[in-house]
Amino acid sequence: MGNIRNNILTFIGNFVMAYFIFGEGAIERPLMFAMWMFMLMMGMDWYKSRGNHTLN
Repeated sequence: MGNIRNNILTFIGNFVMAYFIFGEGAIERPLMFAMWMFMLMMGMDWYKSRGNHTLN
């Protein structure tokens, strides 16, 4: 549950910062930026945990 909370907080932070960087009034670009960063974070988490999991 903590990992999900951290990912959501990071997604919101990425969206807010991208909203100010890309200019206020346009929501599509910040949303796309935040989604791509979210997918990158999830991919990195998956790649790191892929080698650590064992059934023993």
